[in-house]
Amino acid sequence: MNIKVLEDEKERLLLEFEDETETITNLLATQVWKEGGEAAAIREHPFIENPKLIVMGKNPKRFLEKASIALEEQCDEFKEEFRRALEK
Repeated sequence: MNIKVLEDEKERLLLEFEDETETITNLLATQVWKEGGEAAAIREHPFIENPKLIVMGKNPKRFLEKASIALEEQCDEFKEEFRRALEK
C-alpha cells in the first residue's frame, strides 16, 4: 500500500491511497469518528482517482494512529473468532 500525504496541517491531514479501493478509507474514517476525531473518505471518480482520506481535529495524526491500532485489534479478534469457528 502506498500512501501519499497531500496536506499536513495542524488540524487537517489529507492522504491519498494509491491502487486501493475506498474500503480502507471508509474503515479508517469510521474508526476516526469513534476515536473522537472527524474524517471523511473521498473518491471523486471511481476509475481515474485514488481514494483519499481527510482527518480533522486537534491532532489528526494521533486520531489516525489510534484508528489504525483499533482496526488492527478488530482484525485480530476476527481472525481468532474465524479460527475457532473453523475448528467446530
